[in-house]
Amino acid sequence: MDTKDIKVRRKTTKYKSIYYNESTKKYDVKYNYKEYDVKTGRNKYRSKWVYNLNTITEAKAELAKLQHKGLRANDKDITLQGAYDLWLIKAQGQNFSPVSIKNTHQQIRMVYQFVPAATKLKDIDEDVYYKFCSDIRKHGYSEETIHSINATFRKMINLAYKKKLIKENILNYADNIKTKKKEDYKTISKESFDEMDKYFKENESWRLGVNNYPKFRLMFNILYYTGLRIGECIALTYVDFEEFSYYENTENGKSETASANDSAECKLHQGTRVKIDKSYVSGMKLTKEPKNYKKRSIPLSPIPERLFAEIKEEHLQKGGSLDDKIFDWEYGLCDSTLKKACSVLNFPKYSCHDFRHTFISNLIRKGVPLPVIEKASGDTQQTILKRYSHMFDSDEMMILTAMQDL
Repeated sequence: MDTKDIKVRRKTTKYKSIYYNESTKKYDVKYNYKEYDVKTGRNKYRSKWVYNLNTITEAKAELAKLQHKGLRANDKDITLQGAYDLWLIKAQGQNFSPVSIKNTHQQIRMVYQFVPAATKLKDIDEDVYYKFCSDIRKHGYSEETIHSINATFRKMINLAYKKKLIKENILNYADNIKTKKKEDYKTISKESFDEMDKYFKENESWRLGVNNYPKFRLMFNILYYTGLRIGECIALTYVDFEEFSYYENTENGKSETASANDSAECKLHQGTRVKIDKSYVSGMKLTKEPKNYKKRSIPLSPIPERLFAEIKEEHLQKGGSLDDKIFDWEYGLCDSTLKKACSVLNFPKYSCHDFRHTFISNLIRKGVPLPVIEKASGDTQQTILKRYSHMFDSDEMMILTAMQDL
C-alpha cells in the first residue's frame, strides 16, 4: 500500500500545539503563524511542523525554540524592498504619473547603495538613519539629489508606519537631513569666474602623463554657460556637440526664421549647441536619462565653444572616437578640484551645482521668459518659481505698467 494512502492519526495533548502521533507513537509539534504579503496587503496563514519527538519534554522544547525564533503571530517583518513594492501598488492604484514612478524607482536604487533592500524596517533606528544621511552626503551628490534620495527613503518608512506594518516611526524622533534652501545657494560673479578660468588655464595637474586642467577648464565653462547638472556634464560625449545655423528675418523690426533665398533682409546665426539626453550617476556607475526625462539642447557661448573645439581636435589626433566620453571622472573628483581652486583663490567653497544656480539666476536677471528658462534648464516652471521666487519680485511693477498702458 502506498504510504500516501495512510491516514495520520493524531491526538491532542494538554499542551497547545503538541500532538501525539498514534502511527509513530511519537510527538509532533505544529506552530501556527502569520506571514504578511506586501503584494496583497493581507496576512497569509502558515504553519510549521516538527515530527517524531520522543518525549513531551522534547516537544515542549522544540515549540519554545520556534517561538523564540520570532515567528510571532503579529510580526510582519516588512523590508525596505517590501515597502517599495507596497508604494508601487499605491502609485499604480492612484494613477501616479510615469515620471514620478520612474524617478522613485531610480532613487530607491540609490537608497539601496547605503541601506540594503533586504533591511527590515523594524531594524532601522535613529543611528541607522543618521548614518544613511551621512553616507549620502559623503558620496558627493548634489544637494538636489541628496534631497530626493532622502525624501524617497522617508516616504517608504512613513508608508509602512501608516499601514501599521511597523510599531514605531523613527522619523518622529530623528532629525531630518538638512539640505540647502534657495537662500543657501551661492551665485558666482563673472569676475570671480574669470579668475577661476584663468587659474585652470595657467596651472597644471598631471596624472598618468596627462594634464587634466584643460578639460576641467572646459567642464567648468560648460557648467557656467549652460547650467548643466554635473551628472549631465560628466555623461557628455563628443558627438553631443553639434553645429547649427539659421537665418533671422529682421525686416521691419520683425524677428522670425527665414531661408537664405528670401528677399527680406536676413541675419545669419550659427554656432554650436550641446545636446542633453543622458546623465551619469557616479555611485551606481551607470548612465540614465536626465532628470524629469527632459531632453534638451543649449547653444554654447563663444568661449566654451572654442575650448571644446581645441579638446575635440586633440582627441581626434590621438585616435579617439566621437562616441567617447569627454570627462572620465566621478562627482567627487570634480567637486574636490573645484574646491581646491576656490581655496587657492580665496573664494567661498563653491559647489558644482552653484554653476547651475548662477546660470538660471543670470537668465532671470536678463529677463528671459520663464518657458524659455524651463526649456534650457530642464526644470519645471514650478520648481524655478519655488527656488527663485525672490528674483521675480520686480515683476509686480511690470504687471502694473502693463495695466496702465491699456
